[in-house]
Amino acid sequence: MTQLGINGLAKHIQRGSVSRLLCTMVLSSSLLACGAIEPTRVSVQEQTAPEVFSAIDRPAQQYHRLSDRAPQQALFAWQALAIRAYLQQGEPDKAEALLAQLPLNANTPTQQAIALLLQANWAESSNRPELAEQSLNQLDTAALPETGLSLLLSTQGLLLEKQGQPLAAVRQYIALHRRLSGTEADHIRERIYRLLAEQSPASLRMAQKKDDGEATRGWFELMAIVNNQALQAAPRQWQLESWSQLYPSHPGAIFLPPMPDQPRQALYQPDHIAVLLPLSGRLAEQAEAIRTGMMHAHGGQGAQLSFIDTNDRSIDTVYQQVQALGADFIVGPLLKENVEALLALQPTLPVLALNEPAHKPELTHTYYFSLSPEADTVEVAHHMWEQGHRHPLVFAPDHELGRRIANQFDLLWQQLSGTPATLAYFGDKDKVEQDIRAALATSAPPDSNGRQVQPGNDPDWVSATNAPVDALFLVTNATETQITLPYFHLVQDSQGAARLPAYVISRSYVPEGATVREFNGLQLADMPWMLEASPQLKEEISESWPQASSSWLRLFAFGHDALASLPQLGQLRASSEQLPALTGLLNISPDGTLQRSLQWAIYQDGRWLPAR
Repeated sequence: MTQLGINGLAKHIQRGSVSRLLCTMVLSSSLLACGAIEPTRVSVQEQTAPEVFSAIDRPAQQYHRLSDRAPQQALFAWQALAIRAYLQQGEPDKAEALLAQLPLNANTPTQQAIALLLQANWAESSNRPELAEQSLNQLDTAALPETGLSLLLSTQGLLLEKQGQPLAAVRQYIALHRRLSGTEADHIRERIYRLLAEQSPASLRMAQKKDDGEATRGWFELMAIVNNQALQAAPRQWQLESWSQLYPSHPGAIFLPPMPDQPRQALYQPDHIAVLLPLSGRLAEQAEAIRTGMMHAHGGQGAQLSFIDTNDRSIDTVYQQVQALGADFIVGPLLKENVEALLALQPTLPVLALNEPAHKPELTHTYYFSLSPEADTVEVAHHMWEQGHRHPLVFAPDHELGRRIANQFDLLWQQLSGTPATLAYFGDKDKVEQDIRAALATSAPPDSNGRQVQPGNDPDWVSATNAPVDALFLVTNATETQITLPYFHLVQDSQGAARLPAYVISRSYVPEGATVREFNGLQLADMPWMLEASPQLKEEISESWPQASSSWLRLFAFGHDALASLPQLGQLRASSEQLPALTGLLNISPDGTLQRSLQWAIYQDGRWLPAR
């Protein structure tokens, strides 16, 4: 176990030399604690030479005398100990003579490495940085014993400080701190803090590297926040709270101001918001719709908005740009993989991600907002349950999205009812009728007179409950709904069965106007903005963008709500309140996900009417 003695520390503190303080601490490092020995009573031949980097527990002169009388096989160890002791006592001149002899007795690669390290340490102590650097460059660190690494890190750190490279020195001290304990660790930690406290937030951000360990990244992130005098009190508190959650056991936490036991409710009023969107490339049109919605919600008031293009750029590079801008809030990115990449960087800034990753860490100032079909599916499952349905049939296209939505509905349905839903899929459009007949045959509904219809001879799908289905959830877009729904009616009519109540999500939305008779009676879950909410705003947007598609309008509303809801995020997370918005009634789950309660409408002769 490494133990760093602090003998002689007080003498060096009195001399007021920080370099000597660090050198003294580490020169006395050791893995082997040695008890007090009275060398005057025991001959050197009777003593085994201690390990070269063991604790210095006697005056340098005694080590020197012992080296003069040591047998050849122990001579190197006693000389090295004497050199370390002289340097610890602040007498580099006396160590110099022994240093000239030491290489002559270095017979192994390990001893040669130790000799070079002691020479570098002496040169640094003697204000000869060129010689110290030369010795370190020649040193084979792989040959150095584990017990010598603390002295190596200390010497490198002191040398880098003298060369005007404080951040590089800090990296050595951070590695050194991991090897220390007690008072010695406290002194190094204080030194790290003092060096970083002299740096600007921009230089600390620029100095971070992708492969930095958690300790280094935590120090640089913390001090970038602490040193940022431009930060208002609230953003500083948000960032420090985020930092504390990301680095709960970091040694720098001792320099935090007192933190509440429970993070306080955040009222976000950022000064500078960085919005991360793919403004070029294949998603440029979608990103522009979101940006337009944000700009409309912003109205030229409040925080500065900086839009940053994420297309064909690494999130590491984008995040560096965010830091360089001095932003204090991030909205985005849009793509799921970019959200995951951003979270992997552990940003201390509050984040409203515009997608939901597979894993959502529950951080106080991290939020997730999306228009995913899976989120709409939650609304459908709860609505169908509240309508009294107990045996739904889910009919979905046989592709990745269709199966994902169907499986999500089934998972939610099992949570509500304790039994699975019946899932069926369709592929080739020419075989849709056949797929529908097979799906209905697995669990046939009663006919209009209450009689059970017999199942087909060769159903492709197996009912999960063997009970008659009583409702239909179509996981289809508008075109697919126009194809599949009439076939359901045709098959049910031919069997004399009552038509199933049919439900769809926003993928099946058709604008009001031309009548799509096949849709009559169809119930739709969609954002209020697409139905009857905010008619004045919708008219304004329609005049400015007359060619806007329904998908563009949805993304406009998405961007609008993302920015407009930002000040209320903390309040929503801390309560069960709901916020009326274009995309729905918003509330926030414990993991920070913005959930939308949608509006229900029923289609009748070209119009979407409120569902009762």
